[in-house]
Amino acid sequence: MSCPVHSTLLLDGIEKFFCADGGWTTIAHAVHMTGDYSLIAANAPYAIQCLLKRHPRMRSRLRVEKNQYMLDIFEYDKEYFSDELFFSIVKQSDITWENIVENRCNQNPYTKNETEIFPLFHFMLIYNEKQSYDVPFHLILFSNHCAADGRSGIIIINDFLTLVTSSNLLERAEPINTEILPIIHQMIPRPFASLYPLISFIGQKLIRHELRRLNQPRIPVKGIPITGCQTTPTQAQRYKSKFLFASSSTDLCTKLHQQCRSHELTINSALFSCLLLAIHRCFPFKNKARLEPFEISNAFDMRTRLPGSRLTTSSVGFFVGTNELKLNRSFSIRSTRFWTLARKASSMTQNSLKRQGIPLTMHVLADIFTDERVLDKLAQVGPEGRIGEMGYSNLGKYPFPCDYQSVVKIRGLHLINNGSRFRPGTCIYASCVGDGQLDFSMAHEISTDEKAKEFFDYYIRLVETCADQTCCTDETTVEQLLTKVDSH
Repeated sequence: MSCPVHSTLLLDGIEKFFCADGGWTTIAHAVHMTGDYSLIAANAPYAIQCLLKRHPRMRSRLRVEKNQYMLDIFEYDKEYFSDELFFSIVKQSDITWENIVENRCNQNPYTKNETEIFPLFHFMLIYNEKQSYDVPFHLILFSNHCAADGRSGIIIINDFLTLVTSSNLLERAEPINTEILPIIHQMIPRPFASLYPLISFIGQKLIRHELRRLNQPRIPVKGIPITGCQTTPTQAQRYKSKFLFASSSTDLCTKLHQQCRSHELTINSALFSCLLLAIHRCFPFKNKARLEPFEISNAFDMRTRLPGSRLTTSSVGFFVGTNELKLNRSFSIRSTRFWTLARKASSMTQNSLKRQGIPLTMHVLADIFTDERVLDKLAQVGPEGRIGEMGYSNLGKYPFPCDYQSVVKIRGLHLINNGSRFRPGTCIYASCVGDGQLDFSMAHEISTDEKAKEFFDYYIRLVETCADQTCCTDETTVEQLLTKVDSH
């Protein structure tokens, strides 16, 4: 491609994490809608060109030179951005949208001898030509995680649906946005002043120690190598993630919100607590009477958490902070009340935003991925590239109206991504559209499909049960809650 490059960002830290060693992480937003899919198909080419002007990250390319990973952001020129690069249609037959998402995310996106990924964003419309307007069809947004996060996908999807249902789309004069936002760790102040180098050194040692423990994981895993990928000194073996998708009862989000509000907690506190309990039940330690500390990697949208930064709620890019959450002690299954555990989860989340949490983690990751010698040592310690056992991401509630000009209406939304190189062995995702159902997804390498589904289903049943005011009261203990779930 000879399109002029506007600017180039050198990736390091967590953005490089998603593509280092020749890996890729493709994030998928699967939007389930009813209405007129033909209007989306007809207007998509015009909407795509508007989005390319509006969001510089959408006209970016990942480029690899030796061990350096760069994000080239192009000038806008319609000649170089054909609609087919960013939009396609699949007329559904025997293959399901779930299989399409899993296959595409695990597909090697590199071209030019494994040195480029372009484009980094692609919409796919999936429908059955004979379906009626009240039967759901699907709009999938695939994007590369080094250039975009979960919130970015939501922003782009809303912009796209707003444009394709607009009555004046063809007359629209979209200005070209040339603002290039920096990568996330550059916007997070480095903590601990002159003590930081020492603390970073200790932190890197602790990370290597934790990675060695993954050789004997609590959650049994089995790596599935992706075949047909070129392996070079800078591109290690890549691995496949398997996907599971599910949706809750139609009123779960409303019921859970009422429960949590009565305890002055967020929904996230209950969801995270249920995840801890599902791990305890399905992958128990020897002492089943205690809920033991277990480390879970958690993602945080930083757009509104960095005062003075150039980020806004509509910024498109990778603007997520990450931190490991872990109970500081074990809890009795018999005597601990569920809502006490949820308050503990809330406290852990709030503490993650302090300097010893996300700010420290993000800068230590930047140190690791900047120094190739440190990264090589890390890669040798972690088994098959895994950097943890469990990850968790709560996308939250869709922040825009779900009805677009009474033409199409969003009914559900699943978020998921693979991790072909550096990744947790399992990752749970939660999202909500409107006030109805919660949509859950799981990317995993759990050793058997049966065990993976058992764990995934158990987690969702836990969430459903804790949202029931008659089953999970102020006095309900963890043991009583688990017993109720087991009896269903």
